[in-house]
Amino acid sequence: MDDAFPVASPAGRPDAVTPDRTDCLRPAPSPELHLDGFDGPLDLLLDLAERARIDLRGISVIALVEQCVAALSQHARHVPIERRAEWLVLAARLVALRSRLLFAADPEAAAEAERERKRLQDLQCVRLAASWLQARPQLGRDVFARPRRGPDPRVSSYIKLMEACLAVLEREDERESLRGVPADEAAYRLVIPALFRVPDAIVRLRTRLAEIRRPMRFEEFVPRVGRAEEAWELRARSAVSSTFVAALEIARLGEARLEQGRDRALLIVPS
Repeated sequence: MDDAFPVASPAGRPDAVTPDRTDCLRPAPSPELHLDGFDGPLDLLLDLAERARIDLRGISVIALVEQCVAALSQHARHVPIERRAEWLVLAARLVALRSRLLFAADPEAAAEAERERKRLQDLQCVRLAASWLQARPQLGRDVFARPRRGPDPRVSSYIKLMEACLAVLEREDERESLRGVPADEAAYRLVIPALFRVPDAIVRLRTRLAEIRRPMRFEEFVPRVGRAEEAWELRARSAVSSTFVAALEIARLGEARLEQGRDRALLIVPS
């Protein structure tokens, strides 16, 4: 690592900062098993079983589990948890092989055992990768990055960007001042035509219904829009839509009823 330097040890030797980690990576031996038909380490038993060099049908699963649990408890203090997890994976693989012998006639059980074995293998690979990463020198703890010398180029690039933006804004202000148009008046504003609003339509319907206590056609409530008016088509559509929404609102409040006449016309009947 070019941008990192080791920390000096108390004795003043730079090479003493990153010690040899082979002792940390050296795995602990597998637990010894004493079963019917086999005496030896756990990993050897799994290797023989996977190569079909030993018959697992003569080995008791209960004895295997009890001895593995005892080994995990016995080595809990001086064996890393990663190594003990590997022992657990090896024991699980042995149990999976033993279950495959028991349920050899069931294809679903065999497929499930194979998926479980694959999952345990993936878990073992992840644990080994985590142990390898943990054993590597850690930045900020074992090694430290050298401080950057000189100005930060990223800061200078930000300053140049801001200067360019300010220059563009100043040119825009100069153009507006030459045109004689204030900056606030030059902004685009949407021209909203004078349309009919729903609140005004509700007030209009209530006034007409209070004056004339009889059923009235919907067209009688719609205000008239002349063709000479500006944007008369848009105003006419807004008059119809606002009046219709107002009629629905009045009917919802119980102030009037909406009925259909004989000629299929919409009638507004006061309540």
